[in-house]
Amino acid sequence: MTPRFIAEPPLSVKWGSLRKHLRQMLLRFWFIVWQIVVPFNSRPEEVDTLPEPKAEVSDAHVEQCQWIFDQAEERRVHLEQKAQSTFGLMVFLVPLLASLFVFIVSRATTSSASIRAIAISLLVLSAVLLLLGFISAVRAVAVKTIETLYLHSVIDEAGAFRKYNKAFHARGLLYCAAMNEAMNDHLAQFVKGAHVLTAAAVLVLVVASVPTGVMLSSLPSSSPTQTKIVGPVEVSSPDLTAVHDDIANLKKDIGKLSDSKANEEGLKRLEDRVAKLEARLREMQKPTPARPSKKK
Repeated sequence: MTPRFIAEPPLSVKWGSLRKHLRQMLLRFWFIVWQIVVPFNSRPEEVDTLPEPKAEVSDAHVEQCQWIFDQAEERRVHLEQKAQSTFGLMVFLVPLLASLFVFIVSRATTSSASIRAIAISLLVLSAVLLLLGFISAVRAVAVKTIETLYLHSVIDEAGAFRKYNKAFHARGLLYCAAMNEAMNDHLAQFVKGAHVLTAAAVLVLVVASVPTGVMLSSLPSSSPTQTKIVGPVEVSSPDLTAVHDDIANLKKDIGKLSDSKANEEGLKRLEDRVAKLEARLREMQKPTPARPSKKK
C-alpha cells in the first residue's frame, strides 16, 4: 500500500447515517443556544505542573515553545476578528427586519390576517435568533483572562532576580500556551454560535419574505388620482377686491368726463368695457358650491 503524505478533504456523510447526523446537529444547536445564556468562570481550569526536563533544554526548544505561545495568541486574535466581522452582517439585518415589521403592521389589510400573523411570527423568530447571535458575538469579543509571562518569570518570591534558566522559561511559555488555548476553545464556541445563529436568522428572514411578498401583491395599486372640479369656482382674494375698487373709481372718473360732453363716443365705449369687466368680476366672486369628482 502506497503511503499518503497529503491529507484529503473530509468525506460526505453517508445516507444511512444522515438521520443520526441531523440529530447531532440539532443537539449542537441547542447546546449553542444554552451556552449563550449560561455564565462561565473567568479563566480555565488549572493544568498540572509540567515536570522538570531530564534532558538539557537548548535554544531551539525555547524558540519552539515561544512559537507555540505565539500561535495561541494569533488564534485568539483571529477568533475575535471573526466575531467582529459578524457585526457587519447584523448592522445590515437589523434595519431590514425593522422595515419589514413596520411595513407589515402598517400596510397589511384585514383580509390577509393569517398571512400577516405568519409573517410577523417569522420576523419575530428571526429577530430573536439575531439577538442571540449578537449576544454570542459580544461574549466572544469581551475582555478575557489571557496568560502571559510577567514579573514572576524574572523575579522570585523574595523580590530578587532569578537566575535565567532555559527550562524554566520554556515551561512558563508552555503553561501560558496551554491556558490560552483552553480559553481559545471557549471563544471558538461563542464565535461558532454567532455564525450559526446569524445564518439561521437570515434563513428565517428569507422565508418571511414569501408571505410579505404575498401581502404586497394583495395591496391595492396606488395609482395617481386626478380630481376634476365641475362648475364655477369661488375666487376671493385681496387682489380681486383691490381691482374691484379701482374699477369703481375709474367709473366715477368716467362719469365726471361724460358730464363735459367731450368725446362722447369714446367714453361710451369705455363705459361698456368697464361694465363688462365689473360683471365678470361679480361672476368670479359669486359663491357657487363646487362638485368634485375623482377619476383614477
